[in-house]
Parts: sequence; C-alpha cells; structure tokens
Amino acid sequence: MLKPKETLEAAKAEQPGMQDLIIYVAIVAVPTLIGIVIGYGVVGIGGFWGHFRVPIHLALGWGILQYVLSIIGVFVFGYIVSLLAPSFSSKQDQTQAMKLVAYASTPGLLAGILYIIPPLAILVFLASLYGLYILYLGIPVFMETPEDKRLIYLIVSIVVYIIIMGIIGWITSAIMWGMIGYPGVHI
Repeated sequence: MLKPKETLEAAKAEQPGMQDLIIYVAIVAVPTLIGIVIGYGVVGIGGFWGHFRVPIHLALGWGILQYVLSIIGVFVFGYIVSLLAPSFSSKQDQTQAMKLVAYASTPGLLAGILYIIPPLAILVFLASLYGLYILYLGIPVFMETPEDKRLIYLIVSIVVYIIIMGIIGWITSAIMWGMIGYPGVHI
C-alpha cells in the first residue's frame, strides 16, 4: 500500500491460484469483521435517538455476513473487470483481474478495523478511495490497457464497483436491521 506502483509491477509476475487469492482476501477482510463486531456489538452507535448497541450475537452475525459478502463482492468485481477488458483494448485474463481487484480492495478491507469506533467509518470510505487509485495504477499493469483507454476503463469499473458494493450493503443492512429493528423506531 505504501509503494503501489512498484508492488503492482512485482505482483504481475506472480502466479497465484484462485485458492491463494481467496485466502488473501479472506485474511485481509478480517479487520472489517472484527471492526463491525466490536463497533456495533460492544461500543455501539449513537444518533439523535440516543445510544444503541446491537446485541453481540447479532453483531457477530452482521460481521460474518459482511465478511462473506465482501469476499464474494471482490471476486464478482474481478470477474466483471476481466469481462470488460476487451471493450477497452485490454487483455482478458481472469487471474490478473482477480489479483488487481484483490490488491485494490486491500486498503478498504484493512481500514474496516476502524468500524470499532463507528463515527470513524468515513475513514473506511477514504481508504476505499485509495483502493480505487491502486485500481487506476494497476489497470495498465495487470490488464495491459492502453493509456488512452485507461481512464474510461477505470470509470466503468468504478460504476460496477459501486453497484456491487451497494447491493452488498443493501443486502447486509436489510437483513440485519430487519432482525434487530431500527434504533429509536417503535411500532
């Protein structure tokens, strides 16, 4: 994360299997799991309705659901990035696309530990933006995208990423808030 250009160039030559990439993303996503469980189940969240803490067993369920869906989301995104490649005069290579997306997801997933203090969630978003910068740097390296197609490939990829993460967020929120109810809302 500190020297993304050099790291991406070195990573291009690596030939991990899909199982290796799944393990990598699963490990990198652990801080998000921990952050959600502790942040919502122990620390709690506050708002105009007061302070609210999710019961720990539900916070654990929320964290696990977000963890699993985040891993799935990374791989769906990688699959789509690979499918989009020919449209941008890029090399269609599933493994390279998966590596690119796994590395680009790293900052946001690691920053998920900040969910421990729920008001710091905005920093997770900012770390995810840094991941998009890594995606921008990695598109020509992993996908061999010509310079003139790089920006539009990035923009289309970002739209796809927003849709995927929006669906994951919606599913997670709908399930969890449906189970625990919205704080401050009593019918």
